Amino acid sequence: MECQNIFNQVAQLPLELAGTTVKNSPVASKDVVVMVGITGDIRGSVAINLDEEFAKQIASNMMGGMPVTAFDEIPKSAVSELSNMIMGSVCTAFASQGVSVDITPPSLLTGQNIQLTFSKLPLLSIKLKYQEFDVDFDISVAQE
Repeated sequence: MECQNIFNQVAQLPLELAGTTVKNSPVASKDVVVMVGITGDIRGSVAINLDEEFAKQIASNMMGGMPVTAFDEIPKSAVSELSNMIMGSVCTAFASQGVSVDITPPSLLTGQNIQLTFSKLPLLSIKLKYQEFDVDFDISVAQE
């Protein structure tokens, strides 16, 4: 899976698939969410949900192990860039199958009980796990 490869290469975090579910609720499952839009032959959006502590660990790993104590602009930028890399890799995988897609710049949201808007429900939710942390990829797409 593309996102597992990127997490491992860029953040040195080997994620394991922990399951898939269908969600009918647009409420974010974590307190950090990165939204990326998908355009082209397939349209929709992906919400990458993670805990702030895991987001800080990702940023620390991406910055060569520099301690990250606050989730301020630098770690937010690192997590957004990781999301951009993941979705860019997904676009490349689609292109190799003859499907033309592009992505919007990532939007990072933080807080509790974040209400998200998706053009299509239900959502496919893919859960990946690293130690005690997990990441939910909530995906809403429609083919043009």
